[in-house]
Amino acid sequence: MSDGVMEGLLRPPVEAWSAGTAFGIAAVAAAAPWALMMPHSLGAITAVIAAGFGVKRTREAYSVYGYQRGLKFTKMTRVAPHKLPVTREHLYLGQGFEWTQQHTQRKLDTQAVKVREYVRATPMEMSLAKAGERLRQWTDAKAGLTRQIVRRAVDVGGPANPFASGVDLGGSPIIHGVGVQNEKPVVLRQGSRNGHTLVLGTTRVGKTRLLELLCTQDIHAGHVTIVIDPKGDAELMLRMHAEARRAGREHNFYLFHLGYPEISARYNGIGNFSRITEVAGRTTNALPSSGNSAAFKEFSWRFTNIVAQAQVALGRIPTYETLLKDVTGIDPLFIDYANMFFRELAVRDTRFKHYQARLDELQNVIGTKGGPPVQRSLQDRAPELVAMYLWIKESGVTDKVLVGLAAAFSYERSFYEKIIASLGPFLEKLTSGAVGKLISPDYFDPSDKRPIFDWMTVFRQGGIVYAGLDALSDSVVSSAVGNSMLSDLVSVGGKLYKTGLDPHSTDGKVKLPKVCCHFDEVNEIAGPEFVPMVNKLGGSGFQITAYTQSIFDIEAKVGDKAKAGQILDNFNHLVMLRVRSEATASLLTNQVPQVNVTHLTPVSGVSDTAATGNGVDFTSRNDDIATTTKVPLIEPADILELPQGQAFALLEGNRRYKIRIPLADTTDDPFIPKSLKAVAEDMKRRYRTSETWAQETDWLGTLHLGAEHAELINMDLASGNDGQAEYTTISGSQSSALRSTAVVDTIMGHR
Repeated sequence: MSDGVMEGLLRPPVEAWSAGTAFGIAAVAAAAPWALMMPHSLGAITAVIAAGFGVKRTREAYSVYGYQRGLKFTKMTRVAPHKLPVTREHLYLGQGFEWTQQHTQRKLDTQAVKVREYVRATPMEMSLAKAGERLRQWTDAKAGLTRQIVRRAVDVGGPANPFASGVDLGGSPIIHGVGVQNEKPVVLRQGSRNGHTLVLGTTRVGKTRLLELLCTQDIHAGHVTIVIDPKGDAELMLRMHAEARRAGREHNFYLFHLGYPEISARYNGIGNFSRITEVAGRTTNALPSSGNSAAFKEFSWRFTNIVAQAQVALGRIPTYETLLKDVTGIDPLFIDYANMFFRELAVRDTRFKHYQARLDELQNVIGTKGGPPVQRSLQDRAPELVAMYLWIKESGVTDKVLVGLAAAFSYERSFYEKIIASLGPFLEKLTSGAVGKLISPDYFDPSDKRPIFDWMTVFRQGGIVYAGLDALSDSVVSSAVGNSMLSDLVSVGGKLYKTGLDPHSTDGKVKLPKVCCHFDEVNEIAGPEFVPMVNKLGGSGFQITAYTQSIFDIEAKVGDKAKAGQILDNFNHLVMLRVRSEATASLLTNQVPQVNVTHLTPVSGVSDTAATGNGVDFTSRNDDIATTTKVPLIEPADILELPQGQAFALLEGNRRYKIRIPLADTTDDPFIPKSLKAVAEDMKRRYRTSETWAQETDWLGTLHLGAEHAELINMDLASGNDGQAEYTTISGSQSSALRSTAVVDTIMGHR
């Protein structure tokens, strides 16, 4: 079986016959050695030798049968989160094996018609496997000694158990079956993660479940963990909160969700920056920039930049709401900044000491005969504003911000509104409703108890952030907030690279945090800021894992194939689940070599012989000719027929692995408060984004936040009940109060 030209695994397990014979001889030799004409001592020795041979042949038969069964059924594993192999040296990706030429050969061997019975399940095998799955569901439904015994019985024996592996996950079980007997944990060295990882897979094949697996390990390893989820996956949110509590880090957990502003922490994506121009860049990045829109985007950037500089100079923190207010109505900002500028200038330059008197004089003569000429666009403005504008021109000051504000002030209103026509409505979308208060926080509102976080604070605290952007409800706002988050991260990463967490460190060493970023549906938030993020932030301690459906998603988002290729080339590690296009699959298959595989060609022939008198009338010949050809180690078709929850991975210099991602066994998880389960159940009903690839136990409970009724949660964390809640029914009008009090207390940990 192992010494021939080809493996002999697709055949009947004939070793079982010799094993049975050996065990029979052992039984006879032990019980009746006289039947073999042996004394008792020699019979005992013969029995041991025969039994040993029988065990050896049984193991060989079991190996053949187990291999064939692994080709017929897909294996699935559930692991409790607290049992994951978390270490600071390695990141666990799942169970699998290194893909070699042997596995390519085995896969090709299964395509022969004559071996079909060994790679396709019979109706009896299917019935037994389904019966086993029903028994597992029965044992999961309720605890008890009898059910535990049944569960162990149906799971014993691994893949050779006729009751094992009764779940249909789609695709071809053969892809993983060729190496399932040699499975072991597949890990990625933590030191290699700053090369970044790209995860590709079509909808509902397990990307988000892989994200759960990876971020769970990051949380327990003590790393700063940031998850940006444009959809808002309920299981992912619950898993992060539960693992933060399990790891004792719940007080450093921030939940940010645009779809649930009442329970969300607040975040100002433009309030922190290294250079003031970043404010305008983050604000206008989401505006259209193709064709004629490019000029209007540049105008919008210019006015936003002027307004942001003026706000910062006045000691104000820029927010989307203040930008909207000052961009669309620039007069108050203009007069405030001008007064501040001339007051400070009067202290330094005596020529401007009496500027106020000159302003009063100009204001009194505006509109009178002999007064200074006023352009038509200013004739309907307040006299004090016009006077300030005239004084700026008269004084000849060269402050760029003041000159820019004066120029914007002097535009005719209709013209000014046209050149910012795209910016105004965009900012209106960002500041409307409860979401506006979420991303444009009022820093001086004592009644709002929701915390405000920024990235540097998160890094210094060793924080955990889940950001749900609610892209299914409003993709424009979601994309804008996601872009600003990434831009903010790039800016903070630049600071860390230069000064570290502590710029005043006495030893002069730069201390960097380990920041694990997971970006689900990265095509929703990828913009110009994503290129420097993946090719520069590795030196600042960032480890980025990006998840998307295909390479076309990134190309469509950035609008340039070359730039999309630039982004893809900055990911050192690639994990590819099932995809739907050969172009995406070729991103992996083009990086693997070709290998030699062997084909056996049977040749038979018969020839007549002349009558030679030797009694031979014909000769026949039967040969098996072995030929070697080169084929790709992994083909695009292999990736297109992967079952759910399985993937190929290229890790650490194109080491090739086939992995199987375990599901989190979250039944009755005590670390998820019932209040958060209610919100997650509402999310599940609204979004339907769970990528569960099997019939899982619904661990979210049966709580509902409907339009007519909601559950009032009376939290009593001080009583030591670990966040558990009691419930009474109230009217739907109070559901907002429900989420903004009790749930905030639970999630934010009474911060």
